[in-house]
Amino acid sequence: MRTGLSALEATDWSRLLHAYGRATDAPGHLRALVEGDEASRHAALSYLNSAILHQDTPCTATGPVTCVLAGLLAELRLDSGGPRLRMHVLEFLAGVVEVVGNMWASRQELEHMARYDLAPFLDADDDALYEDEEAVNAFYATALLGCAEAVPVLVEPVLASLDHPDSGVRAQAATTAVLLARMPEAFGDAQRQALALRLTAMARATTNTDERSTLVLMLGELGDVPSAFLEDASPAVRVCAAMAKGLATNEAATRELLQALEHHAAQMDDWFQERPPPFELRPRFYVLERLLERVKDFDRLLPVAVTLARITTKHCVDMEWGPLLAAAFPAGDGQVRTDAQRRFLSELVANADLWDPTFGNPGQWFRKAGLPYQRNACAERLTCP
Repeated sequence: MRTGLSALEATDWSRLLHAYGRATDAPGHLRALVEGDEASRHAALSYLNSAILHQDTPCTATGPVTCVLAGLLAELRLDSGGPRLRMHVLEFLAGVVEVVGNMWASRQELEHMARYDLAPFLDADDDALYEDEEAVNAFYATALLGCAEAVPVLVEPVLASLDHPDSGVRAQAATTAVLLARMPEAFGDAQRQALALRLTAMARATTNTDERSTLVLMLGELGDVPSAFLEDASPAVRVCAAMAKGLATNEAATRELLQALEHHAAQMDDWFQERPPPFELRPRFYVLERLLERVKDFDRLLPVAVTLARITTKHCVDMEWGPLLAAAFPAGDGQVRTDAQRRFLSELVANADLWDPTFGNPGQWFRKAGLPYQRNACAERLTCP
C-alpha cells in the first residue's frame, strides 16, 4: 500500500468526501505539513481534526489521508515546524485507530453495506447522499473499511517515533502504539510482548516523570502489570501504575489510588507539566473512574468522597460527584441508612456551587440515587432519623 506523498499523488481526491464536502483540498493541507509555513501547518492540523475526522466520525477521505500521514511520519521535514507537529499528527492517527477499534458493525456487515453504489451520489452536487439511508450506511461503512485497511501501515512509522528525541512525541507514540497493539490485523502476540518490553525499558530509562507516567499508564493498557512502578518516587507515576487493570486485585495499588484522591486530589493536576495523552480531562477523573471499578464498599470510599465533595464544581458532576452519588446510594431509593451516606450527602449540601436548578446534568444522577436535586429537600433527608 502506498504511503506519504506517493499515496497523495496516486489518490483521486475528487471521489472522496470529508465532513464538509469533496476532499479536493486534502493534498494542499497534507503537503503543508512538510512544505508549508507555520500558519499553513496549523491550518492543516485543524483540517485533520475537523474535516477528516469530525467528532470521531470518519469519512471516505479518512483512510487515504491516514496512508499519506503514515509516510509523512518518516519525513524529517515533519519536524521542521517543531516536534509538536509530529506529536499532533500521532494524536490524530490515534483517533483513527480508536475509530477502527470501536466499529459499529462487523466487517462482514460493513462490506455488505459498502456494496451499495455511491457513484451517482458522488456525481451529484447536492446533498442527495445524506437523504438516502442506504447511501449513508454505505458511505460510513466504506469510510470505516478504508480506515481499517490503512491501520496496519501505521505500525512501523509509529514504532519508529518511539525513538524520537522529544519526550512529548515519544509519549504520544507510545499511546498510539498501544492502541494499534489492540488490533489483531496490525499486531501479533510477539509484537505486543516486544512492545511491552520496550515501553518498560523506556520508562526505566527516562528522567522525565511526565513521560514515565504515560509509559507506565500505557503498559497497564497493554495488559502488562507494572507493579515495580508502585514504588516510584513520583506520585504521578505510582498512580499511573496503580491504574493498570492487571493490578485490579492488588491491595497496594488500590491503596495508592485511595490515598492519592483523599490527600492530593486538588493538587493532582499539578503533578504533570504535560498530562498523559489519555488524560484529556482532569487526571483525578480517570483515577476515580478506576477506583469505582474496584471498590464497591462506599464506607471505604468515604474519605475520597468527602475530599472531592469539598473541591468539586457543578460542571464536574458527570465525571466526579455524580458517580460517587450513585455509588453511595446503590439501592436507588434515596434512603439515608448509613453514616457514610449521611456524611457524603451533607458535604454535597454544604457545597453551594453544586445546586443550580438551571443546570440539568445532575438530575440523572440524583434520580439514579432516588434523591431530589433540591438542596433543601436533601438537607431535610439528613435530619430524618
